[in-house]
Amino acid sequence: MPMLIRRIIIPAALGMMLTVMLFSFSAFTGGKEAPPEERPVAYKIMHVRDYQVFLKNWDETKDPVLYAMISNPTQYNDLFHPAPIMGSRRPFSPDESLYSRDDILVVGRVVPYPENIDKVFDVDRITERNQELSLYYRFHEKTSDVKWQGKICLAIRIPKRSYKKVHFFENGTKVGELNPEAGQWSHPARIPEPGNSSD
Repeated sequence: MPMLIRRIIIPAALGMMLTVMLFSFSAFTGGKEAPPEERPVAYKIMHVRDYQVFLKNWDETKDPVLYAMISNPTQYNDLFHPAPIMGSRRPFSPDESLYSRDDILVVGRVVPYPENIDKVFDVDRITERNQELSLYYRFHEKTSDVKWQGKICLAIRIPKRSYKKVHFFENGTKVGELNPEAGQWSHPARIPEPGNSSD
């Protein structure tokens, strides 16, 4: 056999053997692929002050952190209360068309009212993996002599997708999770007002 042909055939044969070995190994391990790595999720921070609303009350002594994933206008209205002010032209809520493409992640806390509400929370990253979403954020807790406390929240728009679980991590520690598949969209659970349904 000419030398040139051997140089071509031998590497090709070795490549075929390696391929067969890899397929055999895959079959031996049940054909399971390695789980995909976390992928970044695009997001946009919303300015809640753009809307004339405030977070409705919850028992912050029992649940220091409120968290939610809003998917429709009814859920938004279950979480936020309109606060009409004479002369203000700000809307009470986002346009309903937003929910055709986006959901809104919300994290809320009761804190001594800060000088700058935009400095209370920072987003580190939002990722997805195996149909589970994770929000990593920082909460900047500050001591203050101010006696008046306020409900401050972080609101973030993300592309609308179906997630099995939504995890919330505050300063590197998991503070809770939601189970959208089971219909859970907020914690603590919101009680719809009469004539209002989150379905």
